[in-house]
Amino acid sequence: FVLGVNRHLGELLRNASLAAESHGFEPPAMSVTPYASSLLNISEGVLIVMAASLVALGAFFSTADLDIHPPGSFSTALAAPEEEVLEVDQWLAVGFCAMGSGFLVVLFFFMQYMIYVIIFCFCCGGASCITQFGAICLNHLFPVLRNKSVNAPIIGPMSHADIIAGVPALILVSCWVILRNTPYGWPFQDIIGAGFLCWMQRTLRLPNIKIATLFLCVMFFFDIFWVFISPLFFHESVMVRVATGGGTGEAVPMLLRVPAFGDPFGNDRLLGFGDIALPGLLVSYLRRHDLISRRTLSQGYFLPALVGYFVGLNFTIAALCLMRMGQPALLYLVPCTLGTTLVLASRRGEAQLLWDGLPAKEGLIANGDHEDGPSHNKALVDSGFGHPPL
Repeated sequence: FVLGVNRHLGELLRNASLAAESHGFEPPAMSVTPYASSLLNISEGVLIVMAASLVALGAFFSTADLDIHPPGSFSTALAAPEEEVLEVDQWLAVGFCAMGSGFLVVLFFFMQYMIYVIIFCFCCGGASCITQFGAICLNHLFPVLRNKSVNAPIIGPMSHADIIAGVPALILVSCWVILRNTPYGWPFQDIIGAGFLCWMQRTLRLPNIKIATLFLCVMFFFDIFWVFISPLFFHESVMVRVATGGGTGEAVPMLLRVPAFGDPFGNDRLLGFGDIALPGLLVSYLRRHDLISRRTLSQGYFLPALVGYFVGLNFTIAALCLMRMGQPALLYLVPCTLGTTLVLASRRGEAQLLWDGLPAKEGLIANGDHEDGPSHNKALVDSGFGHPPL
């Protein structure tokens, strides 16, 4: 076989050989072993911790609007305005799957053109999310920065806080654009992705477990089809091809990306935003349910679902290492989160309450509200649980 080395190492070997020959020593020898990628790498652990942390952080953002937080606190500052909140219903759940399928097919056939549209949208959306989070922090710490500064074209009115927060956001996005195809681009992509994911959990809301079950089950089969079954129709996995850029030399940025540490030939470890955001909506709903029901972590559903998500990610990584092929993460995450929640609720006799989106009864008693009284009805509406069954 032929072994290639870089010029610097070649010169070192030649000089060593000449020196050994001139002094009558044996020429230097070099041993070579075939490269074999390791089944596990620390990057898998980093990716799992990052994803689970983002799900938990998103649940914190999604419940910032509840009355349990003191007025004027940072938590209330993070609350999304009512007009920004979108509640998922059965039509949105099914429509999301249909639109996602159509979008995947378009990307599969036209990736060489669409990849730059995706990168542009990622940059604009990422800069917007980071700017808004930064502005929220600045407005909370320095209220004087809320004053309107300029009325920018297309963007609209901007406060001093928006302008100040926009500077690091633009720097962050610019760094990613420049370094996106280098080994140094992944931290910038993950920071932008974290902003996307937290913003999504802050503004999207599940009303009850009925809708959550429909939504996650639909996406469960969506993930399986486009990863495992689509090769029967398209001769290769549509999801895997789209996620890896479809041979364009670019990679779709809607992924958490962690390099293989200590393995220069190893591929980056990837996890799609949907594998974090969709189970994250369920975890956020359960966090809201626990807070309204006055449940502690050990008594509620948030912590078991979060642990289930962590375990599901470990199953996903294990399957990826054993099968050596792309995996539909929701195949493992949905049973570990939604399945855990439904089993636990059934054992506690609270499955119907969760199914209809009603707080646990002991939480109502602890609040001093009678189950059928007007104060109870008002509490349900204010907390986002007062919607009639769909």
